Amino acid sequence: MNTDKRAILSNRHYSDCNSMGAKVGIIGCGRWGTVHLNTLNSLKKIGVVSEIHACDLIPSKEIELAGLIDSFSANWQTMVEGADLDIIAIVTPGETHCELALQVVDYCKALFIEKPIGLTKLEATAIMSRVQEAGGNLLVGHILRFHDLINEANDLISKGMIGELQRVDFSRITTRAPPKNPNVFDALAIHGIDTACYCFGEIEPLRASIDNLSFNNNNQPIQARISLEFRGSKEASIDVGWNGDLETREIVFSGSSGKIIVEMKNTNCINVLTNEYDQTIVMENMQMPLKREWQYIIEGLNDNSSSLIYPSSSSILQCMKWLEVIKGEMAMLSVDN
Repeated sequence: MNTDKRAILSNRHYSDCNSMGAKVGIIGCGRWGTVHLNTLNSLKKIGVVSEIHACDLIPSKEIELAGLIDSFSANWQTMVEGADLDIIAIVTPGETHCELALQVVDYCKALFIEKPIGLTKLEATAIMSRVQEAGGNLLVGHILRFHDLINEANDLISKGMIGELQRVDFSRITTRAPPKNPNVFDALAIHGIDTACYCFGEIEPLRASIDNLSFNNNNQPIQARISLEFRGSKEASIDVGWNGDLETREIVFSGSSGKIIVEMKNTNCINVLTNEYDQTIVMENMQMPLKREWQYIIEGLNDNSSSLIYPSSSSILQCMKWLEVIKGEMAMLSVDN
């Protein structure tokens, strides 16, 4: 594991503490937590994971998850008492992340916290400081950093395929209904903010604004269009939300001499458009980004040199800072309305 711009996976075999596979605990078995469990089960079949333990506040989850897990607990305390865990993943609502992380960090070698790491920069700082104090590792689930198509697009941009990158248009509209207590910024917009910063080389935005915002009947944000401005006249537009008419998962990278279009819904292709040609690049042997995340944090268990954090601490704090800025603007818009 390293803290460079990209998370690098090695091709080596697992060894040392992982010779028998990693022992993993999952806190939170909702929709996305179950996706984690299915991913871990696939890694267990090839020996990368040896044990999968889960906990959730809903006891009936034990029946639903039969066949995927080695044990089920109604709370994290019981889970950690019954298993010596290498990794604990926190897949619960964002408002619970900080308290849980600070409680469980001493019961594992590595923490995998789904985004957002917390609700504020202060919470993020507290978690990272505690992980470093404990000598553990931390992965925050900015999953698009592990997406094969996005990283291929980044490679093409770095090779000058479309000239200097000037704009990122990020669209993530789902036809799904909003979850309970929805917040479109913490759930969806965070992906766009982090992806824009990542693809611009981790530079920090100068300004952020909300161009469009929709609330549900409980005055909770469910759709938003956000603009980010960066130095060098670079910019990003982030369009996210639930209850969309069409499912849209697309990122357009616009450069000084062309565009790269990444369509992430059921495709393995990248479209490159320049003044000279249109080209479709087909990616072979793609892996699901969540699987890559898990491989990455498991590999990190064998690096005992220091406490390792990915993305870098500065990238995590930068993302949290601009989430707070945008949510502050949302609060003012909500009052005005």
